[in-house]
Amino acid sequence: MVRCPLCDTDMKEVSVRANPGTLIVLDQCGKCGGIWCDKWELFPVDPREAERLDPLDEELLQTPVTLPKETLYCPRCGDRLRVFKDPSLPPDIHLQRCRRCDGIWLNRGQFSRFKRLQRRTREEKLGQERTLQKLVHAYQNPQSWVTTGTRGIFAYPRGEEEAQDLTSDTLKGAFRLILQTLLRLILRF
Repeated sequence: MVRCPLCDTDMKEVSVRANPGTLIVLDQCGKCGGIWCDKWELFPVDPREAERLDPLDEELLQTPVTLPKETLYCPRCGDRLRVFKDPSLPPDIHLQRCRRCDGIWLNRGQFSRFKRLQRRTREEKLGQERTLQKLVHAYQNPQSWVTTGTRGIFAYPRGEEEAQDLTSDTLKGAFRLILQTLLRLILRF
């Protein structure tokens, strides 16, 4: 059994869903609600699992927990836990990490805060990816391109027939350029 680094009581094993479709076993203290994640266990856990693991007392969840002044030790290897500082983490998220085995200790409420941040970040990045995919699709679809009257810079939408003419003109021009290049190469030798 793993002992809680804060309360020194036995922790219970809890199974959580993780990405992609796996289960991970974390250790949770029944007294203080803290969670121990072994190396690489925190990040793939499904963010919805935080609602199940952290106590349901909303007032307690919203109240930040200050880290104790005393030194905490890793429940796996006994090394001293150190506060993990990352500029991408907001100041209300306090993680303590073991340098030797890379485990992470989260006080009550910290797991939920971290997973909410992870969910927001993922949603923002997915939104950016979708926008990028739309741009790539538009780039790969010449019928959606727009040009000016000079057929150079994109400015107004083209009709379907005009887009097909542009595509055939472009192919003819490319073919002509390739033939000219081949003829120059042949004539030089």
